[in-house]
Amino acid sequence: MQIQSRIRFLFVLIPFIWMTSACTEESAPAQKELYFPLASYISQEISAMQKHPPRVHKTMILDGKKEVKVISDMDWEKEWALFIESDLNKPAFDKSYDNLSDDGFRWYSLKIGEDLPVKKLKIQLDALERPASIEIEMSQTNFLFDTRKKMHMNFVDGKVQTYSIEGMQQMRWGSPTHYQLLGVLLTK
Repeated sequence: MQIQSRIRFLFVLIPFIWMTSACTEESAPAQKELYFPLASYISQEISAMQKHPPRVHKTMILDGKKEVKVISDMDWEKEWALFIESDLNKPAFDKSYDNLSDDGFRWYSLKIGEDLPVKKLKIQLDALERPASIEIEMSQTNFLFDTRKKMHMNFVDGKVQTYSIEGMQQMRWGSPTHYQLLGVLLTK
């Protein structure tokens, strides 16, 4: 009886050990990024700003109504979520974009026949291969709504100085909503 329980234990343990060693020995190699690593670059900016929070002069316009604030405690992950979501380095996107890049300039355009939200991503690089400016165009259409966004970020010495999001969303049965957001990072 004791031998049978040991044998059952081994039948359970051996596959587990084999799977565990196979996973550690043959862990997937880091996937080479085909496109500019936008999400990781912006995440690094967010980390730096969480350590040394800047003040932001933020202008928001919603259907012509303007609001201006100076904010000291910004939730950067929420504020820049659309920029992070625009990263093209997702396995499903690896053949979806034409790479029209050149020296100092990264330009990715959605291939004809593809249906993804990010239509265009342009990044102007400085002499040290850091972003000087980023421009993103997104649009999405389905049976409920149409939405379009243009987003920009401008950098000085690799650090974000300004950012903007301009967009329109229209539900199929309503009038369009237009919005703009402009953020200017203030030096202390």
